Amino acid sequence: MSDKIQRFIFDSFGIRGEFVQLEEAAQRMLQQHNYPPIIADILQQVAAVTILMTTTLKFEGKLSVQLQSSDKLKLLVVQANHKLGFRGIARYDKQVNYSGLNFKDLTKNGRLSITIEPKKGKRYQGYVELAEESFAKCVENYFNQSEQLKTRIWLFNNEQQVKGLMLQALPDMLSHDSFDHLVYLSETLTEEECLSIESDILLNRLFHQESVKEFQTQAVKFHCGCSRKKMLDSVALFPESDIKELLETKGKVTVKCEFCLSKFDFTELHIKDHQAFIGNSTQH
Repeated sequence: MSDKIQRFIFDSFGIRGEFVQLEEAAQRMLQQHNYPPIIADILQQVAAVTILMTTTLKFEGKLSVQLQSSDKLKLLVVQANHKLGFRGIARYDKQVNYSGLNFKDLTKNGRLSITIEPKKGKRYQGYVELAEESFAKCVENYFNQSEQLKTRIWLFNNEQQVKGLMLQALPDMLSHDSFDHLVYLSETLTEEECLSIESDILLNRLFHQESVKEFQTQAVKFHCGCSRKKMLDSVALFPESDIKELLETKGKVTVKCEFCLSKFDFTELHIKDHQAFIGNSTQH
């Protein structure tokens, strides 16, 4: 299983942990977008953190992690659902040369927002400034400030994969010393070993002297969620003059999903049938 998340808890300390690895799913998210390497790196890291956070949801719904800036990185968002299916996209200034730039260069004057949308219940959104040197540090700030949960995150990635480790204090954490102890052990993890060694072995190396209760490993997958119906719904929002012009010049209306880049073609008959269906539904 190349795309998975492992959850565990240090019962004697009142601290939980998670380890996520995304390989095939991360590559599917990046496929054909041709992002600059630094943009692709950040998008993978945001995907990893989104999955780390989604496992805490106790309800059906989705969670979105969004980075927004008025500078080079205009928008980057990853959305995941309670079944651990995710998708992500980045929008950026394509006139910029991104060679040699880092996270701080791309997110100047930006902010991080976390949005939780349950199928039943109220929508929640929290914010924090993107004022740190790395994305992991920004997320730690979010938890420490907005959620008041002591949290540490380590992220490692290359062109093929991303892996992430999170430690988080539970309300019944016994002491700050125990948290600092686990952080000290985690700090020994290097990028080279994290990206080359299986997570089971890594976790055993880090915490083999601790009492760890492990939960069932869960699979993670890329899931865009687009469909012909959703795309046809979006076509219905186009100005009628634009639809008419496309049908006259191209013989069809083509819509592309911005996340997975799948293309959907609709003829005049498809559009008229859809409009008639919407009209009948509205009347009823």
